[in-house]
Amino acid sequence: MDGWKCVFQGTKPSKHESAPINRSASDPGLTLVEKNDGFHLTMTIATALGSERPSKLVTSARLGKASISGCAFENPDGPPITIGTDYFGKPRNTTNPTPGPFEAPKTGTITMNVWPER
Repeated sequence: MDGWKCVFQGTKPSKHESAPINRSASDPGLTLVEKNDGFHLTMTIATALGSERPSKLVTSARLGKASISGCAFENPDGPPITIGTDYFGKPRNTTNPTPGPFEAPKTGTITMNVWPER
């Protein structure tokens, strides 16, 4: 599968990663705090994610087949998968989506309610 992984805070990329982006000197300062309205994730992003090289949407074709079953990844009703939105339902940039669960997060320290109370 083509793609890339970004590593932070002293971590090392897998030997299976081709040309990973190494931000091992960067500490995103991840914290998860429970508040009255849900769980809030705080992190610091020094450089815009996806700025080092282009990315592609995650699709069934890019995912390939499951290693054990040999089956393709697909939607429950059968059609191929295209991950066109981020964790919050925000549309992905189709020509260069931001890697990870959040599309185009701002740089600096940000806080997001990632698991609201229901």
